[in-house]
Amino acid sequence: MTDAPVRDRLRLVSHFPGRLRVRAEMFRVMPEVADEVVARLRQEPAVTGTETSPVTGSLLVLYDPGALQLPRLVQLIVRTGRLAGLEVDASEDWTKREPPGERLRLTLEQLNLRMREATGGRFDGRVAVPAALLVGGLGLLLRAPIVPNWWDLTFWAYTTFHNMNPHPPRPAARDASDDRDGSADAT
Repeated sequence: MTDAPVRDRLRLVSHFPGRLRVRAEMFRVMPEVADEVVARLRQEPAVTGTETSPVTGSLLVLYDPGALQLPRLVQLIVRTGRLAGLEVDASEDWTKREPPGERLRLTLEQLNLRMREATGGRFDGRVAVPAALLVGGLGLLLRAPIVPNWWDLTFWAYTTFHNMNPHPPRPAARDASDDRDGSADAT
């Protein structure tokens, strides 16, 4: 292998803290370069795993993000692989991708709307979900009753007693100035 500079750049495919996937044509054409990079990365204590794919030129690095920062990791890969720098994988424009969970949110919104229409506006997800959980909980309770712990029973007893037996309102305190004339209310 020569030390001549290479025009190939490292492409960042995906990154989540602790997981980095990069790709370089050099890793596909010359798998021994990818092996050299993997050997260097394994010397880093914070790198917990590596995997290469000579078919795609891809390199997956698992690392401890608290011990190894992304810029240092990318710099190690670029320098060890003698690459010309870094570029973001342009095969997909992530700015045009719909936000995560948007399809699920829209589906649930449509389901909620259909439920409201079918029940004439009496029920929607705010009622149906807790009701389904209640029915499911009662079904589990009837199928396999669970005996509560003593502290749960004690708490429920106290709370029930306290809620069912509210304290009577305290009488208003009488002011001593009310009795100056010596007359007292005869109630």
